[in-house]
Amino acid sequence: MAVAGTGAATSVPVVDRQQIGFGGLTSDTFMKLLIAQLQNQDPLEPVGNEELLSQISMMRNLQSNIELGEAMKSITTNQQLSTAATFIGRAVSGTDKDNNPVSGVVDRAFLRDGAAFVAVGSAEMPVNSIASVGV
Repeated sequence: MAVAGTGAATSVPVVDRQQIGFGGLTSDTFMKLLIAQLQNQDPLEPVGNEELLSQISMMRNLQSNIELGEAMKSITTNQQLSTAATFIGRAVSGTDKDNNPVSGVVDRAFLRDGAAFVAVGSAEMPVNSIASVGV
C-alpha cells in the first residue's frame, strides 16, 4: 500500500479483532506487566505486599473472566452447530441471507463467521431464517 505524498510503499499490519484490548490479554501479558512494574518501581517507596497481592488478584480475576467468555463462546458455537445438524434430512423453508426464498431438504449444516447455516442444494440459509420444518 502506498501512502499519499511519501512516494514510499508501506505495509499496514492487520491485527485480529480478538487481539485488541482485553481480548488480547493473556496470563503471559499479565506476568510481563507485573514484572515491568516491579522492575520500574521507586526503590524508596516500593509497592506494598497488600497492593501487590491485590493487583495479582485483579489480574487473575480478569484472566478468569476472559477464559470464561471464550468457553461460553465455544459452547454457544457448538450448540448452534448442533441445532443446525438436527435439520439434516428434513424439509425446510425460509430465506437465505439476501431474503430470497429457499425450500427443500437440508443436506448439510455448517458454521460461518460464528453463525449456523444449513444448505439446501446450493442455497445456504441461516438457521434463524428457517420459517417452517417438515418431515
